[in-house]
Amino acid sequence: MHGRVIRMKGDPARTDEDLKLWTQNILPLIKSQKGFAGVSLMGNRKTGDGLSVAYWETEQDMKAARAKVRPEADKVMQPAGRSITEENECEVAVQERFKPAKSGTWVRVTTIEGDPARVNEAIADYKAKAVPTVQKQPGARAAILLVDRKAGKSFSGTIWDTEKDLQNSEAAVAGIRKDIAGKVGPGAPKVEAFEVLYTEIPAAVVTR
Repeated sequence: MHGRVIRMKGDPARTDEDLKLWTQNILPLIKSQKGFAGVSLMGNRKTGDGLSVAYWETEQDMKAARAKVRPEADKVMQPAGRSITEENECEVAVQERFKPAKSGTWVRVTTIEGDPARVNEAIADYKAKAVPTVQKQPGARAAILLVDRKAGKSFSGTIWDTEKDLQNSEAAVAGIRKDIAGKVGPGAPKVEAFEVLYTEIPAAVVTR
């Protein structure tokens, strides 16, 4: 599977209004594209930062969908003051869902940049160390890793029942995150917390 990760910025006071625009105008278009395999929209109500991940069966599906979805997304969201600031095409290296996807949960997104040649080692460590540790924590719902090999960038999303669960899990995962980041490059990982504003992951995708 593949995933397109999009970073957005907007007015934090407009979070609910922007969510309505997205669900009414952009979501149906995403879902109608060939190879659609799920989508999540995350936001920070304090900063206005947002993140979306659309999942696709193949890399070709992911690339083809962009030409149809992106122009409409820009047309709908830009007049509302929400802009796309970054975009990455990724492979879904890990997708471990311990509970069904649902809105109103919380996600810790860790972004790591480093040497593309070390990506496979980082993926192996994530599977062997991060996933089991996350799964043991109260409120854990999922551990997902998306990798943009060309850019040498990875996005880890660990999903939690509540914001408190997310915060309480930090002590257990911080050391593993530091070790994995240290193996792929000298830069510090970027760690962010978002509310899951909307998510739709077909059951068939989860149970493969």
